Amino acid sequence: MERREFIAVGTAAAVVSASQAFAQATGQQDSAAKMEDMHPPLYKNLEHASIECVSTGNDCLRHCLGMFAMKDTSMAECADASLQLVAACNALASLAALNSSHVGPLAKTVAMICEDCKKQCDKFPKIAECVACGKACQKCADECRKV
Repeated sequence: MERREFIAVGTAAAVVSASQAFAQATGQQDSAAKMEDMHPPLYKNLEHASIECVSTGNDCLRHCLGMFAMKDTSMAECADASLQLVAACNALASLAALNSSHVGPLAKTVAMICEDCKKQCDKFPKIAECVACGKACQKCADECRKV
């Protein structure tokens, strides 16, 4: 076997091997995609809306606690509503991620908690944290009603 033939055979073998590896990898990816489709998220939008409420609610709480540190308790009701919001939305986000059968009943309660929090947020239209939390509350309440 001449050197050129040896290189050509080696190259052909490498191409065949790479093609087989690619076919196997593609088959594995298809298999992984099929596995994902077996258990799709049923409440993805609700989960995301709940998580956003937790984040903005925590921001609101941070602001309220800062106000308390300055001896200003004017946002006490807002802090209470935000704390309840964070607790409820954390639970809802977890159950939504699991496709729990309890999402529907909990979503009704969380919608009420979101509405109560939004009422408190609306009292402070010049505070960015309150505005953001109020918007997140509205979005989450809307998603809750869809369940």
